[in-house]
Order: sequence, then structure tokens, then C-alpha cells
Amino acid sequence: MSDYKIIYENPRKPGAVIRMHPMREFLKGLPEHWTEEEKLIHLADKDLPTGTRYEIVHRDELPDDRFREAWEYTSGENEKTSSELRNEFKAKYGQEG
Repeated sequence: MSDYKIIYENPRKPGAVIRMHPMREFLKGLPEHWTEEEKLIHLADKDLPTGTRYEIVHRDELPDDRFREAWEYTSGENEKTSSELRNEFKAKYGQEG
């Protein structure tokens, strides 16, 4: 697994955090010339609804798992917004429609 995670606000529980763990196998299947950040942005675009605000954070920046329910999402200076995938990737992932 990657040392980086994607975190975003839980749409069903405003303020609560969801963290996404990228799978090594998925990341290996992406173009080798992409940086790890580019791969994680692609994953966010693939798995999050378009327009979702999120951040890529190092696992060491995350609070202790024992207090996961107490985590709250507040946007930071590195916040990104998910975009729609290009058609070639929509086809690859069966997201045409």
C-alpha cells in the first residue's frame, strides 16, 4: 500500500472523515511516468463523485485510529477537487454512460 491516503468529508455525516487507501496493484497498473501524486489524483477522480473536495496526506499525518470517530474534516491549503475522468479511462473502468 501507499504511504499516502486520500481523505474527504463523509457525505452522509458532515464533518466526519473517510480515508481511502490506494491498493498497490491499482497504482502499479497506472502509467509508470506518473508521479505518486498524479496516481492518487487519478484514483480520486475515478472513485469520488466529480466535485468532491479531498486531500492527499501522508499516513503519519493522520490521527491515531483509536479516535477515528472523533476526526473532523476541515479543508486545508492542499485541498483538491475531483474531476471527471477522460473518456479513455471511463471505458477502461466501465464507467461509460
